[in-house]
Amino acid sequence: MNALSDIELWLLVKQEDAAAFEILYNRYWEQSYKTCYWHLLDQESAKDIVQELFVDLWVKREQINITETLEGYIKVALRNRVFNHIRSLNTKKKHNHNAAVQAPVAGFEVQERYSEKELRQLYLGEIGKLPDKMKDVFTLNKEEGYSIAEVAQKLSLSEQTVKNQLSNALKRIRSGLEHYRIIMILLGIYLYIFFNAT
Repeated sequence: MNALSDIELWLLVKQEDAAAFEILYNRYWEQSYKTCYWHLLDQESAKDIVQELFVDLWVKREQINITETLEGYIKVALRNRVFNHIRSLNTKKKHNHNAAVQAPVAGFEVQERYSEKELRQLYLGEIGKLPDKMKDVFTLNKEEGYSIAEVAQKLSLSEQTVKNQLSNALKRIRSGLEHYRIIMILLGIYLYIFFNAT
């Protein structure tokens, strides 16, 4: 059964085949979790969002018709759920802000002060500051959707080197954006970029 395609497995899932669902879960849980965590930087929220998504996939299996790829469906569903989570955080922060002392809440008034275009320019500006090899690794993986193994092969690097370069790139980008106190929201806004690229 492991050799079956996603669509073939999903057709079995629609017939209440729990074993087929478990295979799909194992195929996409880790990738989905990493994607959510990269954008939220919150392990528990990322786990909750991914878990709720798979629960919904099972519960609503009869109503969900996947005609192209399950991976694409999951990416769109995750994108929407993460955006909803970020909006919920914004709402809570704004409520707390209004109920407290009218002091600005760092990071959560970004959408009032920065346009999406400006945020993207800040983000791309930090990528542009990365050393060439690090920038290539980051762009291929996060912007163009290549896997770590594919990036390693393409750039003639070891997979561990690619992982190290990605980790260092993220640290540099976060550090560069710290002045604006927007990294949490920024990553959420650019969910579209990441999902559309991978």
